[in-house]
Amino acid sequence: MLYTIDHTMNRSRLTDSSRNGYHEVAAALRRDIRDGKIGSGSLLPTERELQDRFTTSRTTVRRALQSLVDSGWAEASPNRGVLAKQGRPQASTTNIAFIDHAETVNQPLFMALNKRLQDVGYHLVHVDSHRFTVEGAITYAHAQGFAGAIIWPKTSYLHLPQVQSALALMPVVNIRHSFPNAATDVVSEDGFDGGHLVASHLARMGSRRVAVTGMLDMLSTNHERFAGYQIGLMDNEIQPSSADYVFCFTSDMVQPDTRLLEFRLSQPDRPDAVFVLDDFLVPFVAKAIERCGLRVPEDVRVVAFGNDVPYDFGGVGLTTILVDWELVADAAVRRLVARLHGDHSAHKKVKIPVRLVVRGSCGASPATWENIPYFSHANSFAYALPEHGRRPYVPGEAVLATSAIPTKEG
Repeated sequence: MLYTIDHTMNRSRLTDSSRNGYHEVAAALRRDIRDGKIGSGSLLPTERELQDRFTTSRTTVRRALQSLVDSGWAEASPNRGVLAKQGRPQASTTNIAFIDHAETVNQPLFMALNKRLQDVGYHLVHVDSHRFTVEGAITYAHAQGFAGAIIWPKTSYLHLPQVQSALALMPVVNIRHSFPNAATDVVSEDGFDGGHLVASHLARMGSRRVAVTGMLDMLSTNHERFAGYQIGLMDNEIQPSSADYVFCFTSDMVQPDTRLLEFRLSQPDRPDAVFVLDDFLVPFVAKAIERCGLRVPEDVRVVAFGNDVPYDFGGVGLTTILVDWELVADAAVRRLVARLHGDHSAHKKVKIPVRLVVRGSCGASPATWENIPYFSHANSFAYALPEHGRRPYVPGEAVLATSAIPTKEG
């Protein structure tokens, strides 16, 4: 009997009973494989046999077989059929790895994730991707029997031969950044909407020449923010200009290079506003503006993406796009727990809404400033140091101005 796994099935047309049926069929077959009733490498029963056994439709049987293939419990073999495989084994611990560089761990996110995981019987353990590399951290977590991993990637592409088996056997959720060459669930803020909010707000404040600076590399998050900024300008009848694309940072740079930004700010047709794609670069942008003899917001309005690095422009707080890390943690834990409990559906990308927090740097009237705390924490300053990411922030270090805006202790 030749088996055909249907990759093009229109799932939206299936009834609720059919969806439940395929889960039940797949679960029963997984038990048979796990218990040795169907040996690894043996052919699974035919579609007709499975239809008769479970009293269900051919469509439901095919979905069940596809689910087994997707989850590693079966393999489609051309001209033979579907072969049983040993799928994901039970983890030997309840540990969940949080994979990130030690000196830049987002502490509010880590604590929110840990609380939610403890509520469902798991424990979050940090694994340092600076020491191990991302691939090494994934391999280490799997070798130690971790049940799953939540990753904040510091690399664009994975070296797949090193991690392919671990990713197949250990559920993973990425925060903010996806791996273009490896499928995982991803939870990210809505960068496009954030960029659009910034451009639209600055247009309402009267800006007509909005420069964009910050970090631009292969990571999709900043591309989304940049795209939102461009569309936001056009939606407000402002033509974006390539002369105002003055990015100052990319991967593995030791520190930002703001010379291009300073050049533009020193010209007669200089921008009247600057959108900083990453709030950790605001201290450098502020110094560049100061070196040009300009003031914020009188000469140049500034808005940043991210509400993690408090900054003060002489008593005027930084207008930011806020990412709610509690909501990010909720979504990430839901996705990971679903995978741990047998969800073998297609990988999902979850977008978390963002909001604009108006303070003074955008030129808004003091009456409209919002008393919203920053999600600040010691290590949120790590990238704002001359030695990018080499050591943690030391409280009291003269990197940021003291903010007049109340901040959340971290």
